[in-house]
Amino acid sequence: LFKGGLAGWTGRRRLIDLVAEADRENVAAVLEAAGRRPGVIPPIDAGIIGDGERSARFYINAVEDGADGRDAVIVNAIEITEHRALEQQLSQRHKLETVGRLAGGIAHDFNNLLTAIIGFSDLLLANHRPSDPSFQDIMNIKQNANRAAGLVRQLLAFSRRQTLRPQVLQLGDLLSDLTALLSRLLGENVRLEVVAGPDLWPIKADLNQFEQVIVNLAVNARDAMPGGGTTTIRTRNLLAAETASFAYRPLPPADYVLLEIEDTGAGIPPEVRERIFEPFFSTKEVGKGTGLGLSTVYGIVKQTEAYIHFDSVVGKGTVFRLFI
Repeated sequence: LFKGGLAGWTGRRRLIDLVAEADRENVAAVLEAAGRRPGVIPPIDAGIIGDGERSARFYINAVEDGADGRDAVIVNAIEITEHRALEQQLSQRHKLETVGRLAGGIAHDFNNLLTAIIGFSDLLLANHRPSDPSFQDIMNIKQNANRAAGLVRQLLAFSRRQTLRPQVLQLGDLLSDLTALLSRLLGENVRLEVVAGPDLWPIKADLNQFEQVIVNLAVNARDAMPGGGTTTIRTRNLLAAETASFAYRPLPPADYVLLEIEDTGAGIPPEVRERIFEPFFSTKEVGKGTGLGLSTVYGIVKQTEAYIHFDSVVGKGTVFRLFI
């Protein structure tokens, strides 16, 4: 647990020095209480020093007659790093599900209102000539209603309440068709590299929606590199036995087609990583984005019964991985 056990520590090394600094005060207080009042002591969770963010659950039992007649405590520490990570992932997934149900219900009702607005706008346009002073105002109403309908479709995608038309697709062909569009979207400062794996297995997805997933992730990569950089799209077949090499949860062992979209941008700060798939959450300036790009991607991927995960290093870049 403590990088090879306690054998390497001297007798004068305090147990509290093995606990992460943020939790030392709490653990010290429990140890002191155990020394004063032997008895049942509830376990306490705390971080431990070492590589990465690790956690342990400390079980502290007081002993009235220790060595040399002194009071002592017996401490058992069980590592719960993976357990805590799973708890956080389940909590985040539950939060996204709750937000999705709320967003889907609102979007569905709002979509009905927009349908009526657009329909009545068409009726008014049919009764007005282009030279009529009111014609342009009615056109503006219809255009803005159509923009709002586009946002509603993205919310429905996040909440997985849109209708998909899945078909068998060859991911390599799809990327070939999108390459020219992606090059234009990324601009002159961002270089696009496509590394296609051989003999890719076919996937089953909605063509238009899956194209939107790739475009949204590519645009997101571009926005992370305002000074320019490289966006790399990689594909390959992933055998079930290879899924164990990824520490993502949930990711059941199965055969997947793996799609990776990587950038060399600023990376995602740790404090916002849990929220990037939430609708209307954006780190961009006001007016620079709707905050629906990644939430739309999340909804389409989940509705396709695929999985999306990411790794990010601040200052080096981010890679999104889709397991289809």
